[in-house]
Amino acid sequence: MHRIIFTAVLTALSCLAQAPASPAGQAPGGPGRAGAPAPQANRQTNEQLGVDIDRFIGYPTAKTAHLSHGTLLIHSILRNGDPYKPGPQGAVLEYRKELDTATLLPGSETPLSTLPDAYFFYVKSGEGRLDDGKKSWDLHEGVAILAPPNVAHRFMNASRDKELSMIMLQFTGAPEAKNELIVRDVPKLPWCEENAHWNNASRCVFSAADGLLQGERIYLVMLRPWSVSQPHSHVPGTEEIWTKVTPGNVVMLLGSELRDMPENTAYLVPPTGALDHSNLNLSKDKTEWWIYIARGPAPAPGAAPGGRGGRGGGGRGNANPNLSRDTTAATIAGKPLK
Repeated sequence: MHRIIFTAVLTALSCLAQAPASPAGQAPGGPGRAGAPAPQANRQTNEQLGVDIDRFIGYPTAKTAHLSHGTLLIHSILRNGDPYKPGPQGAVLEYRKELDTATLLPGSETPLSTLPDAYFFYVKSGEGRLDDGKKSWDLHEGVAILAPPNVAHRFMNASRDKELSMIMLQFTGAPEAKNELIVRDVPKLPWCEENAHWNNASRCVFSAADGLLQGERIYLVMLRPWSVSQPHSHVPGTEEIWTKVTPGNVVMLLGSELRDMPENTAYLVPPTGALDHSNLNLSKDKTEWWIYIARGPAPAPGAAPGGRGGRGGGGRGNANPNLSRDTTAATIAGKPLK
């Protein structure tokens, strides 16, 4: 029975993925398009397109452990490379340097680090403390951190038996980057999108208002049980990364092929303009979450910078007044360091 239902879902997705593209001048079909024109519908297989999708998928459990920030154990998920030419598996990030899992062992702390790159951290499990030498913040599951370039930061895990586990992104900071740590309790953020690509609901964690580039954003995206996101593709110059942060496995659709997506797996949407992607939550009782990291193509001279495409709304008409991008209630103030 499960196989029959699964086949029916795939058949429906295949038909929808081949639906005509939006007419000229019409807004693309929902958030995630980075403000770019809708590409033509894909009617070719991955083989016909010449795309090896496994190159765009990263599984950190298969990687050698390295060190960052002195004592953070990291496993690479995806790293910098050329997404438009054949190359090593996982080396596909056009704008970012590396996406990793980062683990601080019990009783450990990092040195106070002042680094030239920007870093994003998302705490998946464990508890600890972050400080900048003057102020401190308590860490627990669901806390997100933006550490701009040359801003000191240090992690401490006071537990004697539990690891502090995080997702870490390293990238070149924007000229507008702030000069202080920004720490947010993500579950306290309001919903900023509903029904994006059919069924995604999002909390907008960091954006240009926090010193990222225009059109650059980091969200936490939810997909409820027994639902699927709308298949769609992205044009060259778009970098959209999906990292699964919940335990267990889901299915990802990349073009004409399916792959398992266990916890901490990430993929870059191949920026071909023709290869559709979608996340499928086939569970009937489990909600799944992803960290969504995206940056659109550079805007043409005189054009407005690309964005995620509004708040979503699933064709309900006026924007839902319950949606908000106000991060005030979720932003954690640092406490004087003792």
